[in-house]
Amino acid sequence: MTVTPQTNADLHEIAELILERDDFVLCGHVSPDGDCLGSQLCLWHALRALGKSATCVLAKDDPTPADVSFLPGIDEIVPAARFEGAARTFIGLDVPTRERAGEAACAILDASRCSITIDHHAVPERMCEYAYVDPDSASTSIMVWDLVKMLCDVPPAESALCAYTGLVTDTGGFRYQNSDTRAFAAAAELVGLGVDPAFVAAKVFQCRSWASLKLESLALDRMLLNEEKTRVLSWVSESDMKNLDARKDDTEELIVALRSMVGVRVACMLREQDDTIRGSLRAKDDTDVSMLARKLGGGGHRAAAGFTLECDLKSAIALLESELDALVGDASEE
Repeated sequence: MTVTPQTNADLHEIAELILERDDFVLCGHVSPDGDCLGSQLCLWHALRALGKSATCVLAKDDPTPADVSFLPGIDEIVPAARFEGAARTFIGLDVPTRERAGEAACAILDASRCSITIDHHAVPERMCEYAYVDPDSASTSIMVWDLVKMLCDVPPAESALCAYTGLVTDTGGFRYQNSDTRAFAAAAELVGLGVDPAFVAAKVFQCRSWASLKLESLALDRMLLNEEKTRVLSWVSESDMKNLDARKDDTEELIVALRSMVGVRVACMLREQDDTIRGSLRAKDDTDVSMLARKLGGGGHRAAAGFTLECDLKSAIALLESELDALVGDASEE
């Protein structure tokens, strides 16, 4: 466990702050994933069990990912722009910066009397008054689970399911480098409390849409590999998305397919959206893809990161081919 320099409170102190307060708003990042939503709902169920007023909000008014639609309480999450009510305590979960929280959520944050961050993304600034950030944690959800156990003598079963789902999604079903002993210990604890791992795996990894599979076929056909086949790049265009009536979350598994190729160390998947290009980076070894993401104005973890480019798709492909070659070349020389 290595907390960041921006951390100024531990989970026990945050638990005390929560027990002293009411009227909570829980917010994650834009384009929320399973860990983000699982963290929000894990804490939401605990706060409700304590008789406190709590609302989960979406940073943007976008549909929640289909693969976590089974999470209890997900239908009660409201867009931040439509939130009405008291927000005396704002808690940012799995969201490191104001930019990632979005304008509407930041308005709630600014109106709050107390603000708290619990996260595993290391950034140079602190978004909230109190912060606990541990970049060594496999998911934010298991940090929130530790907090819930401090708040509740008997944590709700719904909180356990949400925490486990966040852990499973952020470790890729325990396939990624962040699947450490702490992650497996948390998983064992949550399964011991009744979470069904086969049920969660089926919902998260085995319920892909037709559009998702068609997009994967396109992405695999377009793969661009270097001569050594150690890096791979592919993309889907905005017209692909429209022609297949695909949603953003239909693209989530595409980079997993690219990353799975034997010999590949770094994978990059690009998605055209409006006038921007959204990029995802994954590493299968110790290559630090967050370094490249930060260079391109994004961020993330060492093995998983993302970025957004304001350019056309052709320019983005050319840029990433060059940057990926430099990245795997530099990593080979270390």
